[in-house]
Amino acid sequence: MTVTDLTSQQEYVDYVKSQDLSVIHFYAPWADQCSQINDVITEMSKLAEYKGVKFAKIEAEKVPDVSLKAGITAVPTIVLARNSTLLDKVHGANPSAIAEKIKHHFARKDPISIETCKPQENLEDRLKKLINQAPCVLFMKGSPAAPRCGFSRTIVSILDSYKADYQTFDVLQDLDVREGLKKFSEWPTYPQLYINGEFIGGLDIVREMSESGDLESMLPKKS
Repeated sequence: MTVTDLTSQQEYVDYVKSQDLSVIHFYAPWADQCSQINDVITEMSKLAEYKGVKFAKIEAEKVPDVSLKAGITAVPTIVLARNSTLLDKVHGANPSAIAEKIKHHFARKDPISIETCKPQENLEDRLKKLINQAPCVLFMKGSPAAPRCGFSRTIVSILDSYKADYQTFDVLQDLDVREGLKKFSEWPTYPQLYINGEFIGGLDIVREMSESGDLESMLPKKS
């Protein structure tokens, strides 16, 4: 059996209607871990032990409504479904966990939705936790070692020049946070800098504060 490439919301809805166990990989083409999981489910689809299991992949950022409804907060994420019911998820590149979940749900014929068993954390509460995870938090595209946009690279350079002690969050890995934080902070672009739980601004504001000398005193420093 081959891995089906789903490209639209309707294709996804029709796919998960099946009474067969459906295993869908929500992926992003730029994420190396997603390539690994694509290889894993391709190999699984060829094995006799998974006969009767349907495997598919769908690009998370191209179908935001589907990703939001399925509760996709990062890639790679594997979703298991049957009869239009979301059964389970596996976050991250974890082939052994995928195999365990498939084995568990393949044996069950009565779908029990995880949405009825596990309460969803309020997005605003989650954003507040992320903002306050450290005295200084930078929401950026990519990581300090591998920024994925020029603005993120520049603001990392500014913070590093002051030997600032800061945590980062890659908004490209989390659709909910990326869109939710724009509304929460009332700032439409990234990067975004928070200090002591308060929104400071984007690159332009941080650069201006650096040039005026106001930024350094606000930043926690590495010991």
